[in-house]
Amino acid sequence: MGQRGRTSAAALEVAASRAEAVVHADAPYDLTDEQAEVWRATLASLPPDWIEVGAHPTLAAFCRTTTQLRRLGQLIAEEEAANPEDFDAARYVALTKAHGAQAQVLKTLSTALRLTPQTRLRAEKAGALAGKGLGRKPWER
Repeated sequence: MGQRGRTSAAALEVAASRAEAVVHADAPYDLTDEQAEVWRATLASLPPDWIEVGAHPTLAAFCRTTTQLRRLGQLIAEEEAANPEDFDAARYVALTKAHGAQAQVLKTLSTALRLTPQTRLRAEKAGALAGKGLGRKPWER
């Protein structure tokens, strides 16, 4: 059972100093600058103890896959913006297949790292949160 009453200023200072002392792991040196930025952004969005050292290779793979998926998206956009005479249907199909495969890998890695909402919440909690933003129910309209 916790302490009753208001929290003292000294207790708040101790809690603040503990929170400042937690530092996320730095990105591995074999990641590119873009991949390291994904690493830092991902860890910054999570609680400090969310990803343990044993999951760092999985997080590195997540960062690599994220940047590969971005590049494939850029190549697909370039192909779509090309002149109709320069459009290469075979290349476009190959790019979209590669993009779909990378998206599946990213989904699997996100789930393994518990980055997606469905892996963070129990079904009951997710249902309650989803119901908050709906406003009126469809049958009440």
